[in-house]
Amino acid sequence: MIKQQRWATIIDQCRQHTSVSVAELVQLLNVSEATIRRDLQQMEDLNMVSRLHGGARLNDDQSAEPPMLIKSETNVSSKNQVARLAAGMIKNNQMVYIDAGSSTYEMLNYVRAKNITVVTIGIPHIAKLKHNSTHTILLGGTIRWTTEAVTGNMTLKQLDDLFFDVAFIGVNGIHEKVGFTTTNEQEADVKAKVIAHSSSTFILADGSKFNKLYPVKFSRLDQAVILSDEIPDFDRSQIRYQLTNGESKLD
Repeated sequence: MIKQQRWATIIDQCRQHTSVSVAELVQLLNVSEATIRRDLQQMEDLNMVSRLHGGARLNDDQSAEPPMLIKSETNVSSKNQVARLAAGMIKNNQMVYIDAGSSTYEMLNYVRAKNITVVTIGIPHIAKLKHNSTHTILLGGTIRWTTEAVTGNMTLKQLDDLFFDVAFIGVNGIHEKVGFTTTNEQEADVKAKVIAHSSSTFILADGSKFNKLYPVKFSRLDQAVILSDEIPDFDRSQIRYQLTNGESKLD
């Protein structure tokens, strides 16, 4: 089991049981005690867990990913601002990828470009795309009900034959040392492939996503432009960005 998979399992165990012991993780992951202790130290250094005597617990700000319905009701004003900015990036006649998630869902309210094709894995997005009579491709695969996203190997195979003028990607955390991260390995694989197949990629992130780290990395910071309402206490030299107030650094 690779380190990312071990870390994701550790996070899941902490979410299910509040805390987890080194002995339990050794048995569950079938690795040495030294490996587990090294993992926990690295995860603590990255503010993912807090080490306890003989184990670890999840940090308070690394709580379980809430359902799509709940996420859509948080940071509403910021998300709407970012969504409007993102929608304005779409030009007529483009092939567009729009990720699952609450921020990309909101941006569909503001899309005005004509003759576009939208490819998405977002189940709730379909109703809005239908309302606008947008030419749409819904990728097939396994539905992850928490995020209401289609994902998995079938989704990845379909993406092999698709290329995009522009892509809009959701994110759970943006970390100076790690990059763009999310909670689920399969969704991360989809995001990574979309970025590789896009001429331009935008990450939609309100200010609450900065300085957060989740188990699975899907991209380096330099592979996309961040669209946000603010960038709190973050090394801006490492990123390209466009803010809702007009401030930007794009090269």
